[in-house]
Amino acid sequence: MLQKIRENTSGWIVWTIVGLIIFAMTFFGIEQYFQTRIETYAAKIESPPDWWRGAPREGALGRLARAFVWETHEVSQQQFRERFDRFREQARQRMGEAYDPDQVESLESKRLVLDGLVDETILEIAARRDGIAAEPGAITKAIREVDGITVDGEFIGNDAYRFWLQSRGLTAASFEALIARQILVSTMPDAVAQTGFIGDAELERLLSLQQETRDLRFLELAPPALPPLEDEQAALAAWHAANPQRYSTEETVTINYVELDAATLEVAGEPSEAELRERYERERGRFGTEEERIVSHILVEVPADADAAAVEAARAKAAELAAQARAPGADFAALAAANSDDLGSREQGGELGSIGKGVFPKAFEEAVYALAEGEVSEPVRTDMGWHVVKLTRLVPGTVQPFEAVRAQLLAEHAETERERLFNDRSGALVDAILREPNSLAAVAREQGLALNSAGPFGRMQGSGIAALEAVRAAAFSRGQKDDRQVSDPIEVGPNHVVVIQVTDHAPSVLRPLEEVIDQVRADLQADRREKAARAAAEALHARARAGEPLEALAAEVGGVVQQSSGVFRQAGLPDAAIVREGFRLLPQEEGKPADVGLAALGDGRYALVVATGRKPGELEGLGPEVRAQIRAQVARMRGDMEREAFVKALRGQFEITIAEERL
Repeated sequence: MLQKIRENTSGWIVWTIVGLIIFAMTFFGIEQYFQTRIETYAAKIESPPDWWRGAPREGALGRLARAFVWETHEVSQQQFRERFDRFREQARQRMGEAYDPDQVESLESKRLVLDGLVDETILEIAARRDGIAAEPGAITKAIREVDGITVDGEFIGNDAYRFWLQSRGLTAASFEALIARQILVSTMPDAVAQTGFIGDAELERLLSLQQETRDLRFLELAPPALPPLEDEQAALAAWHAANPQRYSTEETVTINYVELDAATLEVAGEPSEAELRERYERERGRFGTEEERIVSHILVEVPADADAAAVEAARAKAAELAAQARAPGADFAALAAANSDDLGSREQGGELGSIGKGVFPKAFEEAVYALAEGEVSEPVRTDMGWHVVKLTRLVPGTVQPFEAVRAQLLAEHAETERERLFNDRSGALVDAILREPNSLAAVAREQGLALNSAGPFGRMQGSGIAALEAVRAAAFSRGQKDDRQVSDPIEVGPNHVVVIQVTDHAPSVLRPLEEVIDQVRADLQADRREKAARAAAEALHARARAGEPLEALAAEVGGVVQQSSGVFRQAGLPDAAIVREGFRLLPQEEGKPADVGLAALGDGRYALVVATGRKPGELEGLGPEVRAQIRAQVARMRGDMEREAFVKALRGQFEITIAEERL
């Protein structure tokens, strides 16, 4: 092991680090390195610390470094479940009746969602590591671009903004923190995407290809006539047996079930007036509005590599602006518009909106909370430079009186009691299932629950309680179909569970040929037509590529060679498949054999295609606006590709472990 360390290290700095690692092992115990832990993450992201970015990954030193100094970040199962629930709901809304639970719930879909969370985590780590921060002005600008906060380009106002937040269970501080993280995560990839560009020569070549036209000759081939089957009945029987999934009945189950729903539980009695008042005093912070500080600022930017003289010059300028802002009749918005280096807020006169705690840098926040309404601060230093801060408006917090919220307190008490009753009843329900695992009827009698039935229904859809995907999944599990055991409680909503037991299972069975013979005959004939058409088309295609003229083949099959001149790449005529094939081929050159293609037109039809001529695109008619639009589109596409490549390369700097078994 010491030899491995010697081979992977050099220099006194590395040996100092090794000494620190050995000290950590001595202090905390070597068992920490070998101890087995129960992991619960959906994904784990490991990275070297900022102070040792070149920490080794392999070898003995690498193992020690990863165990003791590497940083670990996790994507929890809860984070994954919340994001996947949103993904599922969006898919359901987007796909409508075409929604396929098996496709949405596939491991590929889950990995797609989890990879997105991993990328966000990596981007956030990298941004903080490289000193990237969300500027106050950028946060304000992003908030005001959110649909619903801005209407027709105008901010809805502070009162409407507070209502918008409350309706979504948010506070100003939490929403600002969310926006700040989004900015943090998107800053680097967006900057990379903006580097996408296309040069003049490349643009001209692309435009020429887009505007290029071709002259095409083609011969459409009709499906050949099918010979009669020698033994149709045997052929039908063979097809029927070879394709049982097409002609089988749907597998179904019928279930008994009981429900336990907190919303339907009755609460006995009401709390006393004293108990209500005690709860009010304990939670009175909920019954009002937070103090709101509306802030504006002027930023005098200081470059990260500025020397002491430049920093002092910026401070002096900020101090002068602060003095001007305090002068009687001063227009702070005009001063900000003329002098602030914060592009995000300068156009709004420096206004940042409502400021919550824990979002902006500490020094900036302390200055805001030290000001009285209308006051202007002394210059405040942050990583961005010097700020002159003004508290333009202070809205004190309010608390509603007890009488105004008494009804709410009663409703909340009832809800709390129902939740307590639900917890008690659900625990008793589980105990009853353990005592009577083979009889849901007995469980229902013991617990005083109504025994209901549903079905028969299939795997993909049902009505009533069977419309719930979780219920169908449990009903078609092996334990239910085969063993007929009473299920564990199935959570179908907040404080709402269902317990089921399969009472009947009808497996999928192949329907007799006599019942489906018309469908079997149609399917068999369609398959024969497709195979015969493809075989005939491929045979003619081979002959055409060997040099036989299209006219000779046309005479043989009773077709006509057609020609289309000046066909554009995006054209749908004479047929989109013929056009695609025509632009794939090399144009025919005089004295040389033609490059013949085969296009599938659908419905058993094919076409032999030859490109007889090519005309470069004429670009004279493309004005500057059209060129600029195409250039922007291509640059955006290239930027998106660069963004993806950047994130992929960034992932290579981290060790990522995916726990697929927990998805």
